[in-house]
Amino acid sequence: MEKKNQEITSEEIEFLFGLDSQIYKNISKYFTKHFDKFQNETKQEFVQWKNLFQPLYGDILNKDLFLKHTIYAQILKTILIINLYELEIYQDFIKILETQSFLSVYVPEFRIFNWVSIEESHFKAIMKSIEKNAFKKEDLFHALYQEVINPTTRHVIGEFYTPTILVKKMINDVYSIGDRILDPACGSGSFIIELMKTICKSKISNEKKIKSLVNIYGFDINPLAVITAKFNVFLFFGEFLGKKPSTFPKINIYLMDSLFPNNNNKFNELDVSKCLNSFDVIIGNPPWLTYKDLHSRSYQNKIRQLAEDIDIKPKSQYITHIELGAIFFYAIAQKYLKNKGIIFFVITKSVINGDHCKKFRAFSYFEEIELWDFPDLNFFNIEHVCLKAKYVPKTNKDIKSKYPIKTKILDKKLNVIENTTYSSIKIQDGEVSMLLPSKELEYLTEIRYSQYKSEFNQGATLVPRNLVFFKVIKEQNDHLIISTDPDILSRSKKNWKYEYKRKEVESKYRFNAFLNKDLLPFRLNKTRNVFLPINKEDYNFDIEDLKSDQLAFDFYSSMNEIYKERKKGTSEIKTLFDNLNYWNKLTKQVNVGSFLVVYNASGSNLKSAVIDVSEKKIIVGSENYYFSTELENEAYYLAAILNTPILTKYIKLIKSSRHIHKRPFSFPIPKYDEMNKVHYKLAMKGKILTSLVHDLVYNNPKITAKKIRLILHKKFEKLNELTKQAVFK
Repeated sequence: MEKKNQEITSEEIEFLFGLDSQIYKNISKYFTKHFDKFQNETKQEFVQWKNLFQPLYGDILNKDLFLKHTIYAQILKTILIINLYELEIYQDFIKILETQSFLSVYVPEFRIFNWVSIEESHFKAIMKSIEKNAFKKEDLFHALYQEVINPTTRHVIGEFYTPTILVKKMINDVYSIGDRILDPACGSGSFIIELMKTICKSKISNEKKIKSLVNIYGFDINPLAVITAKFNVFLFFGEFLGKKPSTFPKINIYLMDSLFPNNNNKFNELDVSKCLNSFDVIIGNPPWLTYKDLHSRSYQNKIRQLAEDIDIKPKSQYITHIELGAIFFYAIAQKYLKNKGIIFFVITKSVINGDHCKKFRAFSYFEEIELWDFPDLNFFNIEHVCLKAKYVPKTNKDIKSKYPIKTKILDKKLNVIENTTYSSIKIQDGEVSMLLPSKELEYLTEIRYSQYKSEFNQGATLVPRNLVFFKVIKEQNDHLIISTDPDILSRSKKNWKYEYKRKEVESKYRFNAFLNKDLLPFRLNKTRNVFLPINKEDYNFDIEDLKSDQLAFDFYSSMNEIYKERKKGTSEIKTLFDNLNYWNKLTKQVNVGSFLVVYNASGSNLKSAVIDVSEKKIIVGSENYYFSTELENEAYYLAAILNTPILTKYIKLIKSSRHIHKRPFSFPIPKYDEMNKVHYKLAMKGKILTSLVHDLVYNNPKITAKKIRLILHKKFEKLNELTKQAVFK
């Protein structure tokens, strides 16, 4: 039965034209053939495309991605023209392309995709899919955009689609019709379309509606995002204002790096100077990237300098964790907001609880800060908050006077279930420690750091793993025949998927290590072979000494060449060993006691185990932290505490994302005292649970940490009680 006048949604657009659709496959086949046949003719557009997208994508640019982008852009263009001009005949479509200039005027970014056009059969298939149907007034292409720009690619450029329900709630909270408003990283246009809907549904005059629509601005550094946002707006105008492009209001969406605007951009005619400090509201979802995710060394340097200029640059050990969202919050407000204008962003939760954002939380230049928290909701698979503030460039307010911060707790339907406040354990020297609910602070502010904090160390950076982890093919005398560990290889990132086979090395360079996945509560379940070019006695690396063992020297040299060829251009770590021994985290493991206590550096729950290294040494990797002692009871005491559910619960209040690092020692775990009855009981419980977990693993080798906690739930509850007495009394 024929569908008539049905609203086409974003999801249906994805179904009709996505990667698995017949329409997409047919166009792909045709465009690929055309590209291969006319490579010389299309070279200019291909090079121009590469130049435009290289800052975003780094080295993953290739023919397949170019074709994907072109197919996507051409499908959008065809849908738009069919809809606006109500076409049914292919020749009319071609005529529009030849005679109408609105695309070249309003969407100059499209030029790089004009090297080809769809055939008549493609036109008819697209037309048949959408004929007699209206388009839903929304960000119509976001689902198709997300499919074409696959999750891996979106992660590379930090793009996360903001659900419409959250967009609406943010707009309703902060926007008044007529405000001059900017989305500085507009993506496919979700905020822009919802703002336009708000205006067009209002009861103001058409003249005021047009003025309000023209006051909406969007910037984005991604040409494909800009094209998508503009086409979304064209379709929206067609539905709301009538299908005459010549009568449409000006669309203020521009291809531009909001942080470093450039008047010389050949794709837009915007006079950036007229935008400076001119907006009433800034709203959006800026890129979820950190400094280390950026592909360009020069851009990294610019971000680093900008962080310093706006006074939110973290300490040196946290430089690589600089959040682009945090940079956006400060720099975009300073650059584009009027005095007392409002900024409102969806942003990663680490800005309120990460150590690298202590200066950010001083909220220099901001007042009336408000936070929206979503403890039971995860739109993006990354913990997030909404952060709103008034920009006051000459504020004289003391940092402490800005706290506590007004906070709304929202449920899964975005209803406010609690109005509360968040504040910090420590505000000092222009820095603010992690933010927590005020009611939690009443307890946590009484807490002091554990002495153990300085005694636990992070393990060595044993990466790239597939260059050094191996499986033994054969042992002969003091030599080994080795190949890449297949488990490690299967988990390798694309750039590091290198496999070696049947290499020979001297046995003395074989060390034992483990991965975080090998660690269970109270048990190290597996060790792995790792090649390390160091002396087993003193862990010293000397290339001249290594040459005396020709096999090991040859193997290290070949792996070192692979490392140097494939490492990121922005990396300053020049050799494989320098990487393995980053910050001397490998060589410092030479002097350890008879017992190691290890726990995970990240994850949803703490897990810890005791390892007896009195006879066989173990190298700890950077996924784990370790403490060494000669006291067996001290080791089991610590493992017992680190495995308790209550410690995990409190860490979740203060940790950033899934990272744990040294958070356990933000609580006053006391030094082990053999004469303290509670301490001794914890040590004994640690030994008993180690034995119980050993039996569980023996009977079920594939048992998970979650299953262990479930089976031993009552035992862990007893650990909780003892830990409360020892730590949280």
